[in-house]
Amino acid sequence: MSLGPVPTEMIETAISGPTTEARALATQAIGRMVRDLPLTDSERRLSSHIFDALSRDVTEEVRRALAVTLRLSPNLPRDVANRLINDVDSIAVPILSSSPVVTDDDLIAALESRAGRKAQAVASRNRLSRKVSHAVIDLGDKAAVATLAANDSALISKDDAARMVAFAETDDLIREAALRRQDMPQDLAVRLIDQQVGRVDEALRPDTSDHARIARHTGERSKARWAVSDWSANALQAYVAALSESGGLTETIIGRAAGQGDWRFVQLALAVRAGISPTKAGLMVMDARSFALDALLRQAGLGEASSMLIAASADAFRDLERSGAAVSRERFQRLMAERIASHPASDIFGEIWEDWLDAGLGPQQLPA
Repeated sequence: MSLGPVPTEMIETAISGPTTEARALATQAIGRMVRDLPLTDSERRLSSHIFDALSRDVTEEVRRALAVTLRLSPNLPRDVANRLINDVDSIAVPILSSSPVVTDDDLIAALESRAGRKAQAVASRNRLSRKVSHAVIDLGDKAAVATLAANDSALISKDDAARMVAFAETDDLIREAALRRQDMPQDLAVRLIDQQVGRVDEALRPDTSDHARIARHTGERSKARWAVSDWSANALQAYVAALSESGGLTETIIGRAAGQGDWRFVQLALAVRAGISPTKAGLMVMDARSFALDALLRQAGLGEASSMLIAASADAFRDLERSGAAVSRERFQRLMAERIASHPASDIFGEIWEDWLDAGLGPQQLPA
């Protein structure tokens, strides 16, 4: 009985060759020939016997050659894959991270070994299910949780995301990776940013009396920048609501966002603070008559400095909207800097203008 294009002599060498090198090279060659081959039932039975024998070879080199060459193959029998999973890390990791033949239950069983590299391999898999993500977080290995947080294709329930945020309290890698997740619930993102502020404050406390101010500014910049331009209206509204509920929807955050040209955020933030609908706030922002925006800013409870910056940014935004020109974030920042430098109040408010003009998201279209 033959196995597709694989010579019989090669199979014999892989199973009983005289040297480790000969067996490993033959195993690697067989794996490459068979991994994408459509197999008949008889060929599948034969390959199963061959791979079973190779997975029991006494030398690590042969078993690793089998694992690496068949890590992406649907032709690796599941029982052989599980034997390789229970092998040493260098053999188990390729299967755990990539093999399509292992099941969620196989992955969860592998986590029970509590081996760090194996857990990280599981956490890195493409399109990890919520069930396995839950098991990774249950394990409590921080390196594995950080890997899971960085895996955007992994599905994670909100309850498990909350547990991830709890781990982030004491782990910078988890916090940074979690903040980059596109599906991180907005209220949990606010908690992550607040954790970051606390870490900055703690790090600076022994060295400067300004630690609290610097930490606060760091947090405000992060919160103003975190919302991304491709968020849906619902996601952005949830983020603004989370900031409001946590007491973080401050006038400085709104001012920073205006200086960055993020008028989707500004419109929603002003609407929440003023207690009106986002649509009405949008109409007041885009009204060329200044008294409409002034009324909105007063109703939102903003102070003079932030109101003047937001009004200047609104003028620039309206001008760009009317021109229909595509404007990069850098150009918008330069335009804002020029307008503020020539603003009548620039001397009165000093560095607050420059402090709020962080490089940011650039101009965005207002939601309908």
